[in-house]
Amino acid sequence: MSVDPTRLLVLGATRQEQPATGYAIMRELTSWGVQDWASVNPGSIYGALRALVKDGLVVEGAEPAAKSGRAHKDSIKFRLTEEGESAFTNLLRGALWEVDPYRTAPFMAALCFLVDLGRDEVIAAVGERTARLESQLRQFQFDEMQTVDSPTKPPHSVEFVKLAAARLQGELTFTRELLERIRTGSYVFPGEVG
Repeated sequence: MSVDPTRLLVLGATRQEQPATGYAIMRELTSWGVQDWASVNPGSIYGALRALVKDGLVVEGAEPAAKSGRAHKDSIKFRLTEEGESAFTNLLRGALWEVDPYRTAPFMAALCFLVDLGRDEVIAAVGERTARLESQLRQFQFDEMQTVDSPTKPPHSVEFVKLAAARLQGELTFTRELLERIRTGSYVFPGEVG
């Protein structure tokens, strides 16, 4: 099952900023450029927050009322529930392990919260991701040969396979380098002294 990057990003940003207003969560996520690489626009952030509240993963509460005695919408703060913490961790794990040559947004979302899991778990997940990418790249190389040799496929259709293989090769190179950075201590993970 594919990880919803919007759900992961909103849960993660809420967790990171909590207690936080919807505006603060939206501002944090847009500062990461999620509208460009994950197609997460400000409206979908607020929609995701409402859905997460409905699902019991996030709770909302008002800060003490202003002088007027009424809570203003900007004073409503969100925080994760225990179920929300669990959902966040499960989504993060899923996004690290999931390999889809046509969808990189879940993995990119996972990179935003990479240090929220233990080092050994991240090394295992990224190592497995590397192996899966290598396997998929080999499959694309066979697909390319079959496409070229096929009398029923137009010759230019091989370009789609070449593009997919090139994208996979780029991600594979990045993932190998990421794995090396994690192994050599580039980041501080939970339970480690920075």
